[in-house]
Amino acid sequence: MSMRRSLLARREAVAACGVSRSTIRRRREAGDLPGCVRDEERGWLIPVDALLAAGFRLNAPAPPEDAAGADADGWAARGLETTKPPALGAGGGVPAGRPALAAGLPPL
Repeated sequence: MSMRRSLLARREAVAACGVSRSTIRRRREAGDLPGCVRDEERGWLIPVDALLAAGFRLNAPAPPEDAAGADADGWAARGLETTKPPALGAGGGVPAGRPALAAGLPPL
């Protein structure tokens, strides 16, 4: 019985693994994706087995957003502080008579 290996074009591998084109290229060039072949029409073809062996997850679902702690930058989901520092100027942390500090300049 003949078993055909599944091959993905680089752009298909990028979409399936959720990584950048450069990640796939670097891993291929480093030898982490054995069995890749160059096709004149489709470009680089990467074996699915090689992607899995290299630790990529194919079509992995995105983690669900926490509606209660969701924020635009995803900081809360990573357990990072989400409060913003006070704005500078007009009592916002700049010592009186020290405007050079607010501009990032050394004091005179």
